[in-house]
Amino acid sequence: MALRRARGLLQVGASVCVIAPEVEAELAALPVEFRGRPYQAGDLAGAFLVIVATDDLRTNQAVAEEARATGVLVNRTDDPQAGDLVIPAHEHRGPLTVAVHTSGISAAAAAVIRDQCLAAIDPDWPRLLEAVAPYRKRIQQQVVDPVQRREKLLQLTDPQALRVLKAHGSDGLCRYCDDLVHKSTAQDQGISS
Repeated sequence: MALRRARGLLQVGASVCVIAPEVEAELAALPVEFRGRPYQAGDLAGAFLVIVATDDLRTNQAVAEEARATGVLVNRTDDPQAGDLVIPAHEHRGPLTVAVHTSGISAAAAAVIRDQCLAAIDPDWPRLLEAVAPYRKRIQQQVVDPVQRREKLLQLTDPQALRVLKAHGSDGLCRYCDDLVHKSTAQDQGISS
């Protein structure tokens, strides 16, 4: 659990400090500050968020109490509902994030369900989302009519866009998106195409 949490925090640019008497090699290999000892009062000084991931209920409670007393957010892996926030089982695929939460009932089940969801998602979705991002901005800036803007934004990621990507690659998708933007702008300006 600590390894997964540390990796997730590092992915979003957090500075991570791990406090534990010992850690597995994979965790020790991450670019984190490591204090090779048990938790001590005062360890949360300067922290924004603490993840409590020990098997010791007394330690977990002490960390959570210090966090509350000092205004540090706490996530308890042993009792998610007792913390300030819960972290769902999640995975990023480019701009796509799949997250599953089971209200603290089972982190293992959440991870299995997340993996099932990921397996069911067409692997071209992240590529499509990355490719259409600049066109989304152009449509938002250039199409004045709100109904037409919404329609064109929906077309950027509808099944037809995915079919174009699969059949004609990224270049074909760019032509499709350019055509959407051009037609939107022309219609907005009263020009027939």
